Amino acid sequence: MLPPLRALVAFEAVARLGSIGAAARELCVTQAAVSQQLKSLETFFDTTLFERSSKGVRLTSAAQQYQPIVSGSLAHLKLQTQILFGEKETDVLSLRVNHTFCHNWLLPRLASFYQKYPFIRLDIQLVDWPSTTPCQNVDIELTNGKVESEDTHFERLFQEHWQLVCSSEFKERYQEQLDARDFASLPTVQVKGYRENWLQWLSHNQFEMSLPQVQLEISNSLHALEAVKQGVGVLLVRSLAVTELLKKGEVVLASDAFMPAESAHYLITKHSRSAKVSFFCDWLYHQIESAEPE
Repeated sequence: MLPPLRALVAFEAVARLGSIGAAARELCVTQAAVSQQLKSLETFFDTTLFERSSKGVRLTSAAQQYQPIVSGSLAHLKLQTQILFGEKETDVLSLRVNHTFCHNWLLPRLASFYQKYPFIRLDIQLVDWPSTTPCQNVDIELTNGKVESEDTHFERLFQEHWQLVCSSEFKERYQEQLDARDFASLPTVQVKGYRENWLQWLSHNQFEMSLPQVQLEISNSLHALEAVKQGVGVLLVRSLAVTELLKKGEVVLASDAFMPAESAHYLITKHSRSAKVSFFCDWLYHQIESAEPE
């Protein structure tokens, strides 16, 4: 007996993501449509596959045994379809990617993408800000912020936080001012376009509403962080850009205070995704899911 393919796709997405809502977003359908596919598969097998609760869904024992079979079969089907029927130009996947996101998050993980999809060559164009016409002349955009368009679908990738960082030498030199929360007296590295977040960060943490002196203003956080490492000043920056540097000790927290970010990095694609775009998105979702516990 052969189960319905659409139901298997829905099952694989929910089992992998652990959420009907997340699966619906990935598949670009409603949650009701995903739930209906799951019910049809359970009816087909006359078996319960998911335990549902207010916290989400959990695989039953039968579903846990079935998941690797379905995931492996779908992955093999995608791969062989791409190899046999993909057009010649589909081996090149064009991306427009934010400088900092590319350097600090994407590039360190790309080896695993090539291990899984060696037949795809990535063509990456680096930008500081999202384009006014998303996905024009590129397949995918991974940008800091978004411009909404009727032709494209966007997804927020992370919940980031604003953090204040500096070099260890800078922190030692200005420890007295930092302890007194006298941020106005500190030399500051500023990313262009972000200055309003200083007032928001100060207000959120109930600090004195006095803006610090800008020592250096620069167009992106990648180069701003390099200046911070050289001891130029403190930098208010989103967590995605600085997490790895903090782990390595290349920069340190100037303050334990933080603020949830309203701004974010986004994945932007056309509503209809080609095979190569779907391959990359599947890989991206898996990388994000694997990194979440950290």
